[in-house]
Amino acid sequence: MFGFIGAGKVGTTLGMYFNNMHLPISGYNSKSLASAKKSAALTNSKAYENITQLVDSSKYIMITTTDDAIEDVVGQLISINAAWEDKVVCHTSGTHPSTILEPLSKLGSTTLSLHPMLSFADINYALTMLPQTPLTLEGKGNLIDDFRKILLDINFKIHSISSEQKSLYHAAACIVSNYIVTVIDTGIETLNRIGLKQESSLELIESLVKGTMNNIFEKGTVNSLTGPLARGDVQTIKTHIRALSREDRSLEQFYCLLGDRTLSLVEKQNKLNEYTLNTLKEVLQDENCNYTNNKEQEKE
Repeated sequence: MFGFIGAGKVGTTLGMYFNNMHLPISGYNSKSLASAKKSAALTNSKAYENITQLVDSSKYIMITTTDDAIEDVVGQLISINAAWEDKVVCHTSGTHPSTILEPLSKLGSTTLSLHPMLSFADINYALTMLPQTPLTLEGKGNLIDDFRKILLDINFKIHSISSEQKSLYHAAACIVSNYIVTVIDTGIETLNRIGLKQESSLELIESLVKGTMNNIFEKGTVNSLTGPLARGDVQTIKTHIRALSREDRSLEQFYCLLGDRTLSLVEKQNKLNEYTLNTLKEVLQDENCNYTNNKEQEKE
C-alpha cells in the first residue's frame, strides 16, 4: 500500500497515476484535512487525520510535501513505533537527497528520493505527461530493488544517481525548466520596448520557440544553434549590444553573458575560423566587463 504525506499537486498526481495503474493506495495525510480528503477522493483511498494510522496502513510512504517540511515530517515519523525495516520512505524533492531521511534509515527503513523531471503546475497536464517522464532514484535499503521493480512495472524509465549528485542534478533541472522561462520573458520584455504588447509578443515568438525546442530534441543542442553568433556576424552582435545598451544596461549584460556562454556551442560546430571566434569573444566579454565596471563605479 502506498501512503502519501502531503496532498499537493505532486502527491495527488502520483497517487492518481498509481491508482490508474492498479497500485493499492492507502490514502493521504496532510496539514489540511480538506486537501487530504480531496486527494483521497481522486484516488479511491482514505484521508488520514492521524499520521500514525497512515504509517500503520502503508508499506511505501511517500513524502510529497514542500521541501522545507520534509525534516518536520521525518521528526514525526521517527516518533512512531513501527516495523520500519519492512517499510520504504521516499520523498519527491528535487533539491534534497535521500540523506535527509537518515534518521529513518537508522531505524531500518529503506530511504529513497524519487524525482520526476516534470513541472506539476497543472495536475491534469502532469498526469498526462507522467508516463512519458523519466525519474531519478537514489537511496539505500534492503527494499530498494522491490521499489524499483514496482516503478518499472508501471512503465517508468528510471535513472540512478548518487546522493552527492542530487544538488547538481536539481540545478540542471532549474536551468532547463525555470531559467528558460526567464530567457523567454526577457525576450518578451525587449519586444515590449518597441511597443508590442504581451499577447502580440507571445504570438510572435511562439513558432520560433517551439521550432527551437523541436530541433533540440531531434538534432541536439549543437546542431540546433542558428543565428548571428553561429554565422559569425560580428557587426550584427555589435548592433544588438548597442541597441540594448541604450534601452537598459542590464539587458546588455544579460545578452553578453548568454552570448559568451553560447560561444562554446559555436566552437563545437567547428564552422568559424579562429579569428572570427576570438573577435566575437572580445566583443561579448569586453562589453560585459565594461558594464560590470560601470556598476562598481556607481556604487563608489
